[in-house]
Amino acid sequence: MGNGEVLTRTACLVRYGRLGWVALFSATDELNAEHGDSVVIQTERGLELGELLSNVAEHHVGDVSPAGDVLRLAGREDLEVDGTDAVDLDELIETIRHQAAELEPVDAELLIDGRTVVVYCLGEVGQESERIAVFQSKRTGRDIRLSPMFDPEPGGCGSGGGGCGSGGCGSSHGDEQA
Repeated sequence: MGNGEVLTRTACLVRYGRLGWVALFSATDELNAEHGDSVVIQTERGLELGELLSNVAEHHVGDVSPAGDVLRLAGREDLEVDGTDAVDLDELIETIRHQAAELEPVDAELLIDGRTVVVYCLGEVGQESERIAVFQSKRTGRDIRLSPMFDPEPGGCGSGGGGCGSGGCGSSHGDEQA
């Protein structure tokens, strides 16, 4: 990939994120991935691991905007980053809970860059929570992002960064960021 070559693009469904969102992603035809393969994807949040569910024929895509790109099959080094520092994530959730109980943080995940941490909250994520994320980022030396556990608007698939659009995937996505 690269080297100035023009590559044909295709679409595929990928399950990603700790909450198991499903969205449409673009990929090069030379990806050569099959159902169930672990892939590295680029989303609005950063580099993430995903599971390839299906290639999608163009007539099924319609006007749906991709949520990002499938960059490559996941290698051993990609897979080893995911799930590390689980104790630190639990501690971070507790710290945020004590700092702002109304956010109701319930889960967190470390993205494969090893630096970005997404904390999922049941409470409202807005401008006040941004202050907390910045403080925790400085304290931990990581990029802490607070994210709503659910789409802020019912039926919000397709708003923001692409995702499901109409019908199809049967799962909400999490493209919104704090």
